[in-house]
Amino acid sequence: MQLKCAIIDDDSLFTKVIEHYLSTVDVIHLDGIYHNPAEALNKINFNEIDFLFLDMEMPDIDGISFLNSLTVVPPVVIVSGKKTYGVDAFEYNAIDYLHKPISNARFLKSVNKIKSFFEKTKIPETSIQQNIFIKHEGVHIRLIVNDINIIRANDNDVTLVANGKSYKTHLRLKDIYEMLPQTEFMQVHRSFIVQLSKIDKVDGEVIEINGRTIPVSRTYLSELYERLRIK
Repeated sequence: MQLKCAIIDDDSLFTKVIEHYLSTVDVIHLDGIYHNPAEALNKINFNEIDFLFLDMEMPDIDGISFLNSLTVVPPVVIVSGKKTYGVDAFEYNAIDYLHKPISNARFLKSVNKIKSFFEKTKIPETSIQQNIFIKHEGVHIRLIVNDINIIRANDNDVTLVANGKSYKTHLRLKDIYEMLPQTEFMQVHRSFIVQLSKIDKVDGEVIEINGRTIPVSRTYLSELYERLRIK
């Protein structure tokens, strides 16, 4: 299991400490450090990260207001110099609550909580269904997995294309991927997942499904050719 996180905290000394602690942990990859919440909003792809280390006291916007501004809300490890955010941590189902300053021993305890959280929420491959439910326009609807052709991550949501219709949901791209049989689906780009059997044409770094062209990142190209048995 490899988890991706970001740190949002205006305290540069604290972020250096957490960055150092994270460098000793194999299971967590630090995707970025943001001292300005506005910058974080513009640069973080919330469909791709697994969780945030989020400071509660920042000059321009506090942590709770920041979470309330998000359409896609990832799990969070709440960080604070105070001990008054316990209720908020409970409301947002925070993975952990870290009170500054944070020792390495306390950080490693938090890492164990983070690992446990994601192990419990991961959907086992054996439990994957041929139907999935997504929330679209405020209503949970059932989609037949085999009908899904293309899944695309936008800035604040994910669009699933099934039988020529588009359905938007606030699930993250990686969460949807884990709901699908990965022998039949593949991520071909940071923003796209496709059902392999629905691919009509492959032209270099571009594929076509039902007349729609989809880019393929070089990172995924050799795997795609191998899985499609293209020589």
